[in-house]
Amino acid sequence: MVERVNVSAQSLFAAAQVEGVFVLRSLTTGEQIVTDAALAGTGELPASTFKIPNALVGLERGVLAGADATLKWDGARRGGSPEWNRDHDLGSALRDSTVWFFQEVARRIGAEAMRASLVAFAYGNADIGGGIDRFWLQGELRISPREQVEFMSRLHRRALPVAREHMALVEHMLTRAQAPGWSWRGKTGLTVHEGRAVGWLVGLAERSGTTWAYALMLRAPEAEAERLMPLRAELARALLLHYGALPAEAGR
Repeated sequence: MVERVNVSAQSLFAAAQVEGVFVLRSLTTGEQIVTDAALAGTGELPASTFKIPNALVGLERGVLAGADATLKWDGARRGGSPEWNRDHDLGSALRDSTVWFFQEVARRIGAEAMRASLVAFAYGNADIGGGIDRFWLQGELRISPREQVEFMSRLHRRALPVAREHMALVEHMLTRAQAPGWSWRGKTGLTVHEGRAVGWLVGLAERSGTTWAYALMLRAPEAEAERLMPLRAELARALLLHYGALPAEAGR
């Protein structure tokens, strides 16, 4: 893997008035570009991007029986999204980023199995301190954009220590948009920690037979957290278009 710094897209971050970094790796050539070398190596809480490994561990450990594995809503209304307040299966919980669903999955996995899985995944610092149902939201887990890209690369290559069918299922469930000749997959994340909002979008893009793994990380003052929500997808799409990982039609 050869990495180079490419600042040609810095104007996109400037126009959005946000600090951020984008990492993009061609899984065909192994070439990786980063827009900011220092930020690319900075660990942050993964927030809801952790739903990707959480789902994989849940499937592998038998906590989730498959795509249709359903958990019953406990009736407690939670903020974030009205879509959270209902029963969910794995597909809808990933799509709606349903926090309570994956907190329950983590509790059923348990600390010992979760820690062992994250070590095996080489997922960031693999630190689950802070509570089995909170460590990726407000706890001690940290992962950098470079590490996110490595994890997504291993997911696509089916190189993680879980069943191939589980990796294929979770990857498919991350689909955001697709058409003949291209696809865009990804998972968002957003958390506020120590006065700062951190927003993520990590995933895979495919165009004409070439696949890229990518990670976008944005940082802003806590008061701007809401602004990061739509900006993650808008900026990630623009960056993927800029670097040729998606065709022009994907921007429409």
